Amino acid sequence: MTHELSLPDGVRATSQRRAVLRAVGESAGSFTVAELHERARRLEPRLGLATTYRTVELLRASGGVHPLLGEGRHTYVRCRPEHHHHLVCTSCGGVEETELCAAPSDAELQRKHGFRPAAHELDIYGTCGRCT
Repeated sequence: MTHELSLPDGVRATSQRRAVLRAVGESAGSFTVAELHERARRLEPRLGLATTYRTVELLRASGGVHPLLGEGRHTYVRCRPEHHHHLVCTSCGGVEETELCAAPSDAELQRKHGFRPAAHELDIYGTCGRCT
């Protein structure tokens, strides 16, 4: 990923939060908050687990990370700001971004259901080409 992660406006960038941002930026695939915390503590030994959770939540709310369904654990992936979806391999855990979108258009939703969407998310779970 080439975009720079940042905190939402008005949120102070403490050394602990910067360590979490750097650890997310260095993440190659999906991660749990505990895994992220362990990596970020190498950069900032005083980092608390609660700060890691709060920072991940700030990043989730601003679109910097995206939660994935897991088998009894909460995992996240780093996200780029452009509209995209995720292909998640249930065999190896790999995550790939795709611009392909199967969601109906806003006009179609309005016409058929009288619904005006604000946003949508789509994750597709299956087996990647390396695992098949």
